Amino acid sequence: MSLQKNILNRYRQFFPEETLKEVSTRTGIQITRVFRLFNGKTMKVKELEAFEAAISLKIAENPSYARLSSLLEKSAALLTNDELKKVADHLDRKLAAKNFARMYISHRQSDAIIA
Repeated sequence: MSLQKNILNRYRQFFPEETLKEVSTRTGIQITRVFRLFNGKTMKVKELEAFEAAISLKIAENPSYARLSSLLEKSAALLTNDELKKVADHLDRKLAAKNFARMYISHRQSDAIIA
């Protein structure tokens, strides 16, 4: 995946519901340019920095995320492949359980609304 796609995907993870206008306001990039970037136009360095700054500000709001990112970087450098696999498997299980719980709760709420 290219750096541009990676940055835009990360941005969408942090701000999944933002409109193009809100993205434009947050990054300082013109709305038409934001539209073009999300549709594959090549990003300039200044634009990449604007998206990175927005992501960094969002991360700074949550110290746990910053700590997790730091730990992941250190782990990748120091742990063996087997140890990394165990950590990744543990995270996969946590995410799967969380997603299952969300699906179960939303399914139960829709049943309650219908009933």
